[in-house]
Amino acid sequence: MRIFAAIFVVLAALTYNPQPSQAAANSCVRLVPNGGSETIINACGACRVVNIRRKRHGIALPITRSFNVQPKTTFPLSFKGPGRSRITSVVPCEGEAGSAKNLVKPQAREIAQKQCVTLKQIKGGGVALVNACGQCRAAAVERYNPQGRSLGREAFKIGSQSVKTIPARGAAKVAFLADIPCGS
Repeated sequence: MRIFAAIFVVLAALTYNPQPSQAAANSCVRLVPNGGSETIINACGACRVVNIRRKRHGIALPITRSFNVQPKTTFPLSFKGPGRSRITSVVPCEGEAGSAKNLVKPQAREIAQKQCVTLKQIKGGGVALVNACGQCRAAAVERYNPQGRSLGREAFKIGSQSVKTIPARGAAKVAFLADIPCGS
């Protein structure tokens, strides 16, 4: 009976043919070991929700976590020590092309897509965050050196309808990651 089950599993694996869009989405997200920890690399041009399963020896149940990884960025995982991590699924973030639709409240997706804060270039070669909404927003940026390596992330609080200049701090490139409403 076990032989038939093993043959069935092998045949199922050989005949599995993912859709081209699913294969393309999974191929641009990788999990890379990084000196005792691991990092997710999203080489896609769109945000991805990456589900990770972490199994450690001696622990019966694996840990499952989901991470939103912005386009063309890396995301260091907090898992430390021995164990094995693997990507279980990769799907587009909410509001991206190919993401799941909210069937209960279709207008909720339209509201979620509105981006209040944008990164604009200013005179002199610098950059600034511009808040076009009527409420306070918190925005995150990531700085990169000339070789493309991350110099770290920083969050800023931007008042309604205002502009916040971002200091370069030795970076060759600054990327906008996300914005959320300010806490009360």
